[in-house]
Amino acid sequence: MDETVEVTIKKDGSVEIHVTGVDGMACLATTEELVALLGGQVESQELTAEAYNESDETAEESQEHQDRLWQ
Repeated sequence: MDETVEVTIKKDGSVEIHVTGVDGMACLATTEELVALLGGQVESQELTAEAYNESDETAEESQEHQDRLWQ
C-alpha cells in the first residue's frame, strides 16, 4: 500500500491529518514537519491499527516514539 497523508481543514479552522500505508510509529515522523508548519499544537491524537504493526524500526526506536507520544 502506498503512503498517503490526508489533510482536512474544517470550517471551524481545525485540521485533521490521517496517515495510511505506514506501519508502526513512523506515521509520527511522517507528519512531524506538517504539524510544525500548522502551528505545532495537537489537541488530540488517535493511533490506528497500523500504528501497532511491526515496522522496520527497532524496539528501542518504537519505545522512544511511544514515550514522546504520551509525555
